[in-house]
Amino acid sequence: MHTRVRTPPESLRAEVLALLLEPLGVDAMAGPASLEKLAQGVAAVAQACGCAGVPPSGTTLDRISDAVAACVEEHELVRLATARGRTLTPGEARALRELMHLEGLRPHLQAFDGVTAQALRADLAAVALAERLLPGVLEQCRRADQGWPKEIWRTIFEIDVDGAVTDLRRHRRGGRQAAGARELVLRHSVSAARDLPNRDLVTRLEKVQDFVTAQESYEAVVSVHPEWWRWLGPAARFRFRSDRRDALIWAIGVRDTGAVPGSTLEMLAEGSLRAVIEQGLVTVPVRTTASPAAPALSSAARLVAGLPAVASRTDIGALRALKSWYAKNVELFDRVASAMDTLRTEPHLRAALEPLVDELSHSLGAVDASRSAYRDVQSTLWAEVEARLRRTPYSAHAVESEPLVGVISRIGALERELRDAVRDMPAVRGSLVVAVAGRTKSGKTTLRKALTRDADRAGIGRGAHRTTRETSAFELGSVTYLDTPGVAAKDDDLDARRARAACDSADAVVWNYADTLRDEESAELQRLLLSGKPLLAVVNVKDRVDTPDRLQLFARRPERAFTSASGHAVRIEQVSRAVGAAPPVVLAVHSGAAHEALSTEDSELRDRAFRASRLPELERSLAQLLAERAVPLRAVRLAEGVRAPLAAFHDRVSGELPRIGLALDELERSAAGQQAALLDAIRMAGRNTRDRLTAGRHHAEEELSGVVPSLGGVDHSRRWSDFVAGLELEGFTAVLVTEIEREIRKRERVLRAGESAEERQDDEGLHIRQRPDATVWRWIAVAAEGAGTTLLDSLAARGIAKKLSTAATKANPAVVAVGHALDAVVGAAKAVSREFDRAEQAKHEWTGETAAAAAAELDERFDREEARLTRIVEDTTAHVAAQFQEQSADIGRTRERFEQLRRLRSAVRSALDAIDLVLVRRLLALAGGDPGAIRSARRTPGVELRVWTDASRSVEVRACLRDRLVDVLTERIEIRSDSGSRVAVAGTGGASEGKTGG
Repeated sequence: MHTRVRTPPESLRAEVLALLLEPLGVDAMAGPASLEKLAQGVAAVAQACGCAGVPPSGTTLDRISDAVAACVEEHELVRLATARGRTLTPGEARALRELMHLEGLRPHLQAFDGVTAQALRADLAAVALAERLLPGVLEQCRRADQGWPKEIWRTIFEIDVDGAVTDLRRHRRGGRQAAGARELVLRHSVSAARDLPNRDLVTRLEKVQDFVTAQESYEAVVSVHPEWWRWLGPAARFRFRSDRRDALIWAIGVRDTGAVPGSTLEMLAEGSLRAVIEQGLVTVPVRTTASPAAPALSSAARLVAGLPAVASRTDIGALRALKSWYAKNVELFDRVASAMDTLRTEPHLRAALEPLVDELSHSLGAVDASRSAYRDVQSTLWAEVEARLRRTPYSAHAVESEPLVGVISRIGALERELRDAVRDMPAVRGSLVVAVAGRTKSGKTTLRKALTRDADRAGIGRGAHRTTRETSAFELGSVTYLDTPGVAAKDDDLDARRARAACDSADAVVWNYADTLRDEESAELQRLLLSGKPLLAVVNVKDRVDTPDRLQLFARRPERAFTSASGHAVRIEQVSRAVGAAPPVVLAVHSGAAHEALSTEDSELRDRAFRASRLPELERSLAQLLAERAVPLRAVRLAEGVRAPLAAFHDRVSGELPRIGLALDELERSAAGQQAALLDAIRMAGRNTRDRLTAGRHHAEEELSGVVPSLGGVDHSRRWSDFVAGLELEGFTAVLVTEIEREIRKRERVLRAGESAEERQDDEGLHIRQRPDATVWRWIAVAAEGAGTTLLDSLAARGIAKKLSTAATKANPAVVAVGHALDAVVGAAKAVSREFDRAEQAKHEWTGETAAAAAAELDERFDREEARLTRIVEDTTAHVAAQFQEQSADIGRTRERFEQLRRLRSAVRSALDAIDLVLVRRLLALAGGDPGAIRSARRTPGVELRVWTDASRSVEVRACLRDRLVDVLTERIEIRSDSGSRVAVAGTGGASEGKTGG
C-alpha cells in the first residue's frame, strides 16, 4: 500500500492541453502556460491558413464532460472500496466502472455470491461448453415436461415405467394388473389422473419414460465433466441453479462481445468488489448506457481516452474545476481540436506550425513526436480488429462435434486476447517524476528544501528515525519530485514499501546516500540498479553548518567536508559491480549547507556557500540525466505499454494457429467419412429391424390359424387384443430408435428432432360377424327341430292319417301303418342331414371370412409398422444429413474466423515492427544520429533487436545505439545492412554483421 500522489490542478490542465496538441508531439512537461500559448498560436495559424473553420461551439465539451463524470465515478468507487478495506488501482477502478455500466449486471449480481475467482474462471469455460452440449440431451426432458402435473416430479422415479405401460396396454378392459398401474399413477397425481382414460394414462407414462431417459443422458454427460455440477447440477432432484447458470451465460456473452476485458469478470468473484458494485449501483449516478465511443484518431477520442489515465491522481474538486475551466475556453479548444484533426490532410498547416513547436522545445524534451506515432499504430490496429472481429452465429448442430466446439472456443479466446491487447493506451504523459529515496535520516527532506529554495526548517529531522512517513510531491519547473519515507527504519518496513512504490512509479531516482550503506539500503539500491531506471547517487555530506561561523568555514574550505565522499563513491561502485550493473553517476552534495545558505542575511556568504554545497552541479547533472535518460525511457515505457500486450498476443497466436489449422483440416477431412459411416449404420439398423419385422410377420401368420377359431364370441375383443399385444409391434420401433440412438451416441452426436408421434389404432379395429354356434347340443337341437318339422310335413303331405283309417278296415293294418311311418322318418333324417350340412358350410364360410379379415388386419398392422420404420430411417437419415450439412457450414464459418485471425496476426506483426521502428528512430535521434538511416526494425521477444540500415551507415548507427539501446530496450542488438535478408533472418535468427553484445 502506498500513498496516492495528487496532481495539482495546473498539471491537470496541462494534461488536457497536451492531449489536444498531441499530434504535434508536445508533452505536458512544458507546463499549462506554455501549452495554452501554443494552443492560441495553433488556432491563429489554422485560421490564417484557412484549414480549420470554426466548429460548432462546444464540439468537444460533451466529451470532456463525460470523461470528467467517468473520473468522478471512479473516484467514488475507489472511496467505497477503501471503506471496505480494498485498494483499487486506477485500472481496476476503470474496469469496475465499465462493468457497472453493463446492461443486465444488476439482476445477476447476487448469483455470484460465494464464488472464488478460480472457480469463476473454471466455470466460465465449463458453462460455455455445457451450453453447447446440453440442449440436445435435455430436449426429451423438455418435451416430457409438457402437460405433466408438477406433483409427479417429486417421486417420479418410484414409477416402474416399463411395467406400468405394459400392464395398461395389455389389460385395457380391467383386471388387477391394469388397476394396479392406474393406482400407481393416481398416487402421484390424484387430481390430474383420476378421471383419465387408460389411453391418456399410457401417454403420460410414456412422457415419464422419456423424462427418465433424458435424465439418464443428462447425468451421463455431466459425469464426464464433474465441474459442471457446481453450477448446472441440481441442488435437489430437478431443481437446477438457473440463476447462477443464467448469470454465467451473461458473463460469457459480455466477455465474448468485448464489452469488458476477460480479466474484469474476475471482479465478480471478489466479495469486497461485489459489495462495492452493489453499493455503487445505488449511490453512484451510473448511466444506464455507456457513452458512444468517440471517432478513431479524433481529438475528442484522445480526450476521452487520456483524461481517466491521469485523473486517478486528482481529487474530485480539481476535476470539476477542470470542467469549468474547459467550458470557459471551449471555443479555443474546439478550434485547436479541429486543426489537429485536419493536420494529417493539410501538410502546409504542419509546416506553418513547426516554428511554434520549436519555440516550445527545451532540454527535457517537451516535444515527443513518437507518442502520436504510437497512438496512430494502435488506433489503426484497433479499427482493423473491430472491423474484422464479429460474433459469428453458429447452428445448433455445431455442438454435435466436440472437436469443433474446442476449435471455436480456442479461436474465441484468441479473439478476446486480441481485443484486450488493443484496448487501452498506457498513461505515460504528464510531468517527469523523480523520486528522492534513501535511508532514513539521510537528509532527503533537507535536499527537497534546498532544491525548492525553501528556507523553512519545519519537517527536517533532528536525528530521529521515520520523520517522513508519507510520500509527498513538490513541483520544480516541469518536473514533479516525490519526497519518500526512508528505508531501513526500525520496527516497521511500511515506510520502505511506500518508498519502493514511489521509486517504481518515477521516471528517475535520486538516491540520497548517507555515511553508511547497510544491508537493507544495499538491497534496495541494487534493485534500482537492476531495473535500468535512471539513477543519480547523491553522497550527502553532513558536516555541521548550523551556525554562521561554521557556514563561513565551509564556504572557505569546502574540500574538507568532501574528503570522505570518494570512499562512498567507491562503495557505491562496488555494490553496482556486485550485481553486474553499470555504476550510476555519483555526486557529493552538502544539502544542509545549501539549505542554511538560503536563510543567511549575508548575500556574499549565501552565494559562496550555495556554490560550495555543489547543489547547482547536482541540478545540472539531474537535468542532463532527465534529458538523456529519463525522457527516452518514457518513450520506451510508452512503446512497451503499447507493444507488450500485442507481442504477448502475437507469440500466443503464432503457437496456436498452426494447431487450430491442423484441427480444422482434420474436421474437414473426417466429416464426410463420419457422415457416411453414420448413415450406413442407420440404414443397417433399419434393414435389421425390417428383417426382424418380416420374421415376426411370418410367425404371426403361423399363429393366426390357432387364433381365428377363438374369435367371434363374447370375448372376441379381448382375445384379439391379447394376440396383437403379444406380437409386440411397438417393440420394433423402440428397438430401431434405440439402435439409431446408440449409433449416434457412439459417434458423440445428438439427434435433436425425434420422429413425430402417431396416434395408434385401437386394438378393437378387427370387425367380423358373430361366429356360428357349432357345439354338439346346438347341432342336436337344430337336427331334432328339423326332423320334427320334416316328419309332420311328410305326414300331412301324404295323407297318412286318412290312409291309416282306411287301412284299419282292411286286413293287416299294422304293416301298412309302419310303412307309412318309415317313409316319414326317412324324410326327417334327410332333413336333419341337410341342416348339418348347412351348419358345417356356415362354419367353414365364417372361418374363411374371419381368417381373411384377420390376415388383412394383420398385414395392415405390419405394413403400417414397416412404413413407420421406413419413415423413421428416412427422417433420421435426412436429419443427420442436414446436421452434417450445417456442421459443414459451421466449419466453413470457423475457417473464415481462423483466416481472419491469421490476417490479423500479420497486422499485429506489422504494428509491432512499426512501434520498434519509431522507437529506434526516436532513440537514434536522441543519440545524435540521423533517424532516416534506419529503414526497418524487428525485435524478438525480449531478447534482441535487429535493425536494418544502409551498408554505408551501419557503423554510424552501431556507434550511436550501442550505449543507448542495449541496456534499456533489449539484451542484444544486431545492425544489418542487407535489408533483403530481413525475412530470412526473422525466421532463422542466424548470425549477422555488426553484432553488438549487451
